[in-house]
Amino acid sequence: MKKLGHYFALSSLCLCALATNLTACDPPSVHHASAQVSVNTHHAVTAIDGFSTHSGDGYTISYPNGWQFSTNTTNTGGYVGDFFTAPAGNYVFHVYPSQDQTSAATILNQFLTGDMRSRLLPIAATITVNGVVWQQGKALTTDQVTGKPVEKIGWVAKNAVAPQRIPYFVLHADGDPAAFDQYTNTYFLPMLRSFQFTK
Repeated sequence: MKKLGHYFALSSLCLCALATNLTACDPPSVHHASAQVSVNTHHAVTAIDGFSTHSGDGYTISYPNGWQFSTNTTNTGGYVGDFFTAPAGNYVFHVYPSQDQTSAATILNQFLTGDMRSRLLPIAATITVNGVVWQQGKALTTDQVTGKPVEKIGWVAKNAVAPQRIPYFVLHADGDPAAFDQYTNTYFLPMLRSFQFTK
């Protein structure tokens, strides 16, 4: 009986230690993080299985095979950008060079709140990828044409290679809120991690 008591005590201690380690090692939740939190990701820039590499004006990025690449979209800032669309057309990832001279935070805020229907969602304020600090934000809005909800996430960083030519890059994705977190983890974040500034 004494042996059995020791066994239960040892089992309880192991379970407590395991629970403590799992809690302490749990990765930060991107969706529920406070706006004051920063996230660091130090992933080596390598080829991603199932992704192809695209070289654009001042950057390279990997995007999912089967996604359609398009260019020459002009926004109200007058700059030309590129975008990558999922096969079903319900999720899109955009890359825009920005000539805005303000700051990454200001550019991101204009993108997220420029639409009066937008409601900001909780997410870490910055994310560091391969040594580059990106301002990060997320919002929920309504499509003007369909009236359906659209979720969007955006990142803005100062150009680390040729800021005199292209001061900032704006990366953002949008789509159906139903599977947005899944698309963010499976496609959008790997695309962000693959992004590199070029001359």
